[in-house]
Amino acid sequence: MKLYLVRHGEPSYSPCTIRNLKGQGRDLAALNEEGINQMITVTMPQMIGNDAQIILSSPYTRALQSAAVVASKTGLITKVVHDLHEWIPDLSYNYDSYSDLKSIYLDFYKNKGIRPNKEDYTEFTLWEDIESFRTRVNASIKPYLGIYSSAIVVAHGMVIQSLTGRHVAYGEMIQMEYTEDTVFPEWEFTAPKDESKE
Repeated sequence: MKLYLVRHGEPSYSPCTIRNLKGQGRDLAALNEEGINQMITVTMPQMIGNDAQIILSSPYTRALQSAAVVASKTGLITKVVHDLHEWIPDLSYNYDSYSDLKSIYLDFYKNKGIRPNKEDYTEFTLWEDIESFRTRVNASIKPYLGIYSSAIVVAHGMVIQSLTGRHVAYGEMIQMEYTEDTVFPEWEFTAPKDESKE
């Protein structure tokens, strides 16, 4: 199955911060104007001539809004796939700021996504490990093999990185061939980019 992997546009977390939302409550963040513009001017030109049959989207607001832009331009149906959601930085669902998120990611980055022994945990060792994350993402796409020959997947940077091994920018699209036997490349552990607009 050919996958057109699209990262959502740039979100604004300010409404979440103002409302003191924590954990996955922060995933209610919608796209800002730049994010909407990225979907129209960056993503859509990359879609010209693609043969996708369906849009598979993460359930988070920023991805759903991005998928809505793609759907409005392609006429494709969007299916919400629960486990296409972003990597879980805090399995206690209590982080409440971008600075917490950045510290948690730095702990993930330092440990290359592999949970250290309990005695080496820090206050930021709260994250979903890389193997669990990749297993979840893979299991969310696998049911569509044999049903569709191509699909647009609107998701998150780390979801796409789990499949391709590399970081993608807001609105960027990359293609991959996905099969039952897909071997995922090594994860490129990069220092976190400051992409948040609090």
